[in-house]
Amino acid sequence: MALALLLTGCPLTDHYQLLQELPAGEDHGGSSGSHAGERSVSDAGESSLGGAPSSASGGGGSPAPTAGSSGCAKACNAGRSCLSNRCEGGWVRMASPPLTIAARSKSASVAIGKSVFIWGGLDNNGVALGNGAIYQPSTDSWKPLPMDPGSPPARIMATAVWTGNPSNKVIVYGGTDATGSNVFHDGAVYDILGNSWAPLPPSPSTSRRSAPFGYWDGSRAVFFGGLNAMPAVVIGADRFDLQKWSTSTTSGDPGLLGFSAIAFDGTVMYLQGGVIGSTRQDKVYAYTSSTDKWATLSQGPSARTGAFGAWDGTQFLVWGGQDGFGLCGDGKTMSGMAWSDMSSPSTLSARRIGFRRSGWAFQVSPGVIGIFGGQTSIDDASITSGTLATDGATYAVQTGEWSANSEWTSRESHEYGIGVWTGEEFVLWGGRDQNVSTLTGERWAP
Repeated sequence: MALALLLTGCPLTDHYQLLQELPAGEDHGGSSGSHAGERSVSDAGESSLGGAPSSASGGGGSPAPTAGSSGCAKACNAGRSCLSNRCEGGWVRMASPPLTIAARSKSASVAIGKSVFIWGGLDNNGVALGNGAIYQPSTDSWKPLPMDPGSPPARIMATAVWTGNPSNKVIVYGGTDATGSNVFHDGAVYDILGNSWAPLPPSPSTSRRSAPFGYWDGSRAVFFGGLNAMPAVVIGADRFDLQKWSTSTTSGDPGLLGFSAIAFDGTVMYLQGGVIGSTRQDKVYAYTSSTDKWATLSQGPSARTGAFGAWDGTQFLVWGGQDGFGLCGDGKTMSGMAWSDMSSPSTLSARRIGFRRSGWAFQVSPGVIGIFGGQTSIDDASITSGTLATDGATYAVQTGEWSANSEWTSRESHEYGIGVWTGEEFVLWGGRDQNVSTLTGERWAP
């Protein structure tokens, strides 16, 4: 990164460390469940970064090895050794955040470069929170987010979208109050480089949305679906281009479709399955926000809800979920208009995504998908019941090979916690374990 610093005797701040982690021209995947295709932050240009350093580090992490140390040509994130020019994979524990960051569930989160943005959520006293932090795996450290007049009001189940290059902002939108009875259609924009907030402009056309799917299409943030206060599924998408709001077309829109498999390829959002009313679907929809057009594609694996969806770089993958007979342990990949069966895993039990509760899927590398967590039993028809998994696997699309990943270190459920793929590591933090919010976090790398 070309970053000219006009140093005036001031120490480098944690904000400078964050800027170092945001290289230009790389695709780091995403979040809010994992938004594949989100863009990277641009070079910062000439900056004068002064002021006192932030006391953001939670401690407990080992320093990242420097490039060239011990014969290694690669700098590894904190807690990972480098052997034969390769950073050690598997699970490592995360340092706890500073005392100002309480344990929480139901937060908004998104990858920003190789770091993770976390905001809001519900504490152990049932109070909605209006603060957050940025976590940096490279140093295993935390940088609290500022609270200023432009910050969003406290809320849970909001969605965060990173704009990437060149605007370098995070948009926090929607969510509810602590009771879930008041659903919001407002939010705020966090300026990464300026370390400040500004409220989103109001719009009478936007819908109230709790936990919508969100992504950046290169020009605008798109917030699709989610729930309102009834609760019921919200139709269509609201779109924000950093200046004004617009609403997606109703022509070809899937309507009141909820709990579908979903993925974004950088241009198109894909949906498969889901439920309308009480009927499971097997239709496939594709939405291109740049042209504001919907298309209906070929049918997928079968009618199901809560399936894992991901984009592997060239194909849309759908696996697991729940049909009329129980949990599913199969899936398919779609290339163009053709579907191909996935091999049956011997390493991963049948499971579904519990809506914002557990279950994450993301592209690990071209042609390789990671699937973690999810609900592995069904106590009743509710998506908020059943046993939550603490393991996962990766799937290589071309070879059909599954590779098991061991249980994460803490074996806590991280119910309603955040799970974000940064392009290098899967960061799993917070949420609830046995109905108590936790500060525990862990990171996985291949």
